[in-house]
Amino acid sequence: MKQSLQRILRIRALLENLAHLEWEKKAGEARQLETSAAGFAKKARAVRLDALERLQGRDSDGTPSWMLSLADADMLAWQRAKLAQLAAVQKPAIQTARAEFLARRLDRRQVETLLESAAQAAAKEQKRREQKQVDDWYQSRPGMPRQAK
Repeated sequence: MKQSLQRILRIRALLENLAHLEWEKKAGEARQLETSAAGFAKKARAVRLDALERLQGRDSDGTPSWMLSLADADMLAWQRAKLAQLAAVQKPAIQTARAEFLARRLDRRQVETLLESAAQAAAKEQKRREQKQVDDWYQSRPGMPRQAK
């Protein structure tokens, strides 16, 4: 029984590790999306600032390139919003993966507790048997009075 509990414990530990990796993967993907969204927001601000500088006449060529800059800024803002939306969609999957990881951890801990209890019971039984052997040996010595059982 002890070996089967140890096998179950190893399986549960592996399942817990897999669930933890899945959770980390999903959280990493969401962080990457959020980081990308923040990067697009920075780029959009920089492009808008460039467009405003060109609009104020600081651009020497006099072409309407500021319009392209504003369009680029709008596209970057749209991309940022889309990435932020994708990150928000990922949140329930992250919570589900986290809940699965915690459930796997609970399973593993329960099996660990069973295994420890079984080990303690086996140690107690072994100690009882050893004491019984000592008692039997002591009673079987010649010249020792026999006790009624």
